[in-house]
Amino acid sequence: MKEKTDAIFVYFNARNKRIIEGKDSPEEFFYGYQYFEHQGLNVEIMEFGGKINNVANFILGTIQNLIVKLLKFQYDFSGILRIKNYKKIQSTNHLIMTNTRIGHSLLPFIFYSKLTNKNTKFSVFAMGMFNSSSKKKIILRIHKFLHNILIRNIDNLIFIGHKEYLHGMNEFRKYNKKIKFLPFGIDNQFWTKKDSEREDYLLFIGNDSNRDFKFLKQLALNMPEREFIVVTEQKEEELKNIENISLYKGSWNKGFLEDSFLVNLYSKAKITIIPLKNSLQPSGQSVALQSMSMMTPVIISKTDGFWDSEHFSHKKNIYFALENTLEEWDSAINDLEDNEVLYKDLTQNARSLIDMEFNCQIFGKKLLGIIRS
Repeated sequence: MKEKTDAIFVYFNARNKRIIEGKDSPEEFFYGYQYFEHQGLNVEIMEFGGKINNVANFILGTIQNLIVKLLKFQYDFSGILRIKNYKKIQSTNHLIMTNTRIGHSLLPFIFYSKLTNKNTKFSVFAMGMFNSSSKKKIILRIHKFLHNILIRNIDNLIFIGHKEYLHGMNEFRKYNKKIKFLPFGIDNQFWTKKDSEREDYLLFIGNDSNRDFKFLKQLALNMPEREFIVVTEQKEEELKNIENISLYKGSWNKGFLEDSFLVNLYSKAKITIIPLKNSLQPSGQSVALQSMSMMTPVIISKTDGFWDSEHFSHKKNIYFALENTLEEWDSAINDLEDNEVLYKDLTQNARSLIDMEFNCQIFGKKLLGIIRS
């Protein structure tokens, strides 16, 4: 009989390929996989996709499309429900699902494992749990009901943003013992400042729906004397014809750009800017931490979902913009550029914070503690 794996990490895509190709790549978006491996654990990766019977694919695809249309709730049954994947789940001690959509998509397998008294444990990272595209109360109640079903059948629900964690504790009080907070950490060995001179451009990186692209465009148009470098696969048509924006198509999952190219952009950037729409979701987290690790100062919108109010302090290790107004952001950018002492202190404090609290080693160690508890 095949020996059980200690854990299987489930992703949508892009991880197996990076490992097979052996590229020099940051570890943060593997959510602890490498740390477990370095600790001598037997770990594997499971990803969406692969061959499936055409009839089954049609049925599963129809079901998930109907749910998305009626309930505005994301599933991907047709991407993950494979016999080979269920066999993998049967042969592991712990299944770690790296976002909420993956958790919901794998619920049929989780149900079956519970019914057949399998010993597999299940953990889900609660990313995107409260990011609904619908504002209708009846739809939001159905979403909460579906989330309750998921939490009832797993062992750990893990939040990486503290405000979102507190909201989850309040929303799902019945399952508070299963709800955990694990601060996100980046690969501070990879994201390290290179010996390169600063240039004058402002750097924007990101794709998620909570990035405020409309304000970014206004900011660039209002500052024609400044150079902006934008890395995204969103809003290309709106941004590409603005003279002071250099636009690069970027997505970590799709591998449009080499990670080393982003290291170079961070190294040379004067400031990284992260304007956000107000949301409970901890948006901009990875880019902010990467930039801080690279000792490039960050200006970010102070949203309701900012991931950690204890360790991050305005003008100490990060710069908060309270509103997305041209006056506020113009003042923030000028303040950082004109005050050399503030600029130097902020960048040094930011790197120290990453080294002490927000890196992959700390993240992996805490995750291992969670799944062993």
